Amino acid sequence: MNSILVTGSSGFIGRKVLEKLPKLGVITDYDNSIRIDLQNINEVMKINSADIVIHLAGKTPKKELKWNNYFNNNISSTLNILEYCIIKNVKKLIYVSNYIYGNPKYSPIDEIHPINPHNSYSESKYLGERLCKFYCDKMNINLIILRPFNIYGESMNKNFLLSNLINSIKTDQKMTIVNKDSRRDFLHVDDFVDLILKIKDYNCKFEIFNVGTGISFSFNEIIEKIEKITSKKLNLEYLEDKKIFMDDIKADISKIKEKLDWKPRVGIDEGLKRMLKNY
Repeated sequence: MNSILVTGSSGFIGRKVLEKLPKLGVITDYDNSIRIDLQNINEVMKINSADIVIHLAGKTPKKELKWNNYFNNNISSTLNILEYCIIKNVKKLIYVSNYIYGNPKYSPIDEIHPINPHNSYSESKYLGERLCKFYCDKMNINLIILRPFNIYGESMNKNFLLSNLINSIKTDQKMTIVNKDSRRDFLHVDDFVDLILKIKDYNCKFEIFNVGTGISFSFNEIIEKIEKITSKKLNLEYLEDKKIFMDDIKADISKIKEKLDWKPRVGIDEGLKRMLKNY
């Protein structure tokens, strides 16, 4: 049985991954309930050896964070994990990136679409990709890069559209929706975790996969679905900002369907009902 290191194990996706993995052979970025500082190379090298690394750790978007926080954390921690992979003779690295294509030139968006990160978080994840590819080319390590579009689900972090909408339902606090006609591809976290568990056994030297459902919904359509499920009207105001408007962000998942025989199973209505079950 392969030993697996999961970084970001206390995060939204990481917790779900740990729930699905067998306990035996799983290593996390915690030592006796104390989080290991992945920006500290000496601490990283103290982590037990693993055959596979699932690298989920990183600063996620928050309004209060400055742009350099993402670079300081996400790039340095990824670099240290890559050094760990070399020293510990890791067989495979699964790097969880992000949507990095910016305002799309076409949709659905495939893996060869031009890359144009639209914020500092996406830029930091793309730079992490480039680091991983460099190490993969130079060293004996297999690499899979996953580019998820919009992961959602129960217990997701704050500062995301769906979690803020649910909070607005709970509190009746007014929420501002910017560019309500923007469309996004929403993938339930359970589908993404199932993919990670499947892809850890996929043999390749290097692959990049876009991950989504291949279906997009406007913010306004999501709001209507939430209002229908809860039978409650959300307290909202609407703004339009053409500077940040991105029309239709939808993943082309034909590559991952073909190579891994994977497809999402949780539809948006079912996913929203799960999130709203105990709202």
